[in-house]
Amino acid sequence: MNRYAVIDIGTNTCNLLIANALKNGAFSPVYDRKLPVKLGRGGIHKKILLPDAIERGLIALLRHAVTISCYNVEKVKVVGTSAIRGAANKGEFLAKVKHLLGWDIEILDGELEAELIFKGVQLSLPEGIGKYLIIDIGGGSSEFILALNNQIIWKNSFNIGIARVLEMFPVSDPIAPEEIRAIEEWFDEQLKELWQITNVHSPEILVGCSGAFDTFMDIFEKEIPDLKIRGVSDLPINDFLMIHNQLINTKFEARSQMEGMDLSRVEMIVIASVFTNFILRRLGIKRLIHTHNALKEGVMDRFITTELK
Repeated sequence: MNRYAVIDIGTNTCNLLIANALKNGAFSPVYDRKLPVKLGRGGIHKKILLPDAIERGLIALLRHAVTISCYNVEKVKVVGTSAIRGAANKGEFLAKVKHLLGWDIEILDGELEAELIFKGVQLSLPEGIGKYLIIDIGGGSSEFILALNNQIIWKNSFNIGIARVLEMFPVSDPIAPEEIRAIEEWFDEQLKELWQITNVHSPEILVGCSGAFDTFMDIFEKEIPDLKIRGVSDLPINDFLMIHNQLINTKFEARSQMEGMDLSRVEMIVIASVFTNFILRRLGIKRLIHTHNALKEGVMDRFITTELK
């Protein structure tokens, strides 16, 4: 049985998926973990990877390489997203990874990233789900895919990731109501294209994938972060709103003590929650679904499909 590894180097986390390729072209996950990396910290608006960010990225990749060496992996695919693709000095990072590990990194543009996120999410969704909006909240960018069952209606990647927002809008602890209003007004301005398409095609469901949505679900279910690998599950809107109100009304230290909180997301989860609440309210969506599947599953599907040809 062929075994493959995919690494997705995001702005906030560096994600590893190891899977066995099945005869029908599908795959079965063997290992799934993320490491905090904060690749965009301090430099995302300057379009540069700072030296300490590069070091954090290399350390995370080296740790993943050790894991991969324990799983008899045949081939490794590494992709990079917003923080890397927007950095003027990305060549330095790519060269160091190649020198240390022998890996080439494929830099995904926003359109391909959204397409692969859709593929990863679609693998986990039930048939006949109807019209839905997928959101992947990233650190550098956030991807939106509007779909009907298995078909994409519209997709786009916006440079409104949470790391960018925090650099543009330094917020109080806890965040103040006027700060929330200012951030929501900025989101509203940035997402004009989303409002236009949803005026024509109104989504019935919001599908939140991976990242911050994993943390929302961990808090909801009081699970240890990054331990439970889920398929698809509903997060009742009223329960999300309770979590949201708790997040925006507590200080950093209190948030870090919440059951289910991923400590690498204590700072960013507040803005992610503000963003999610704003989208739900703005579009009048009454159902929120979480799936753990996202970009790395879409990359794995494409990787295995290509390898088995």
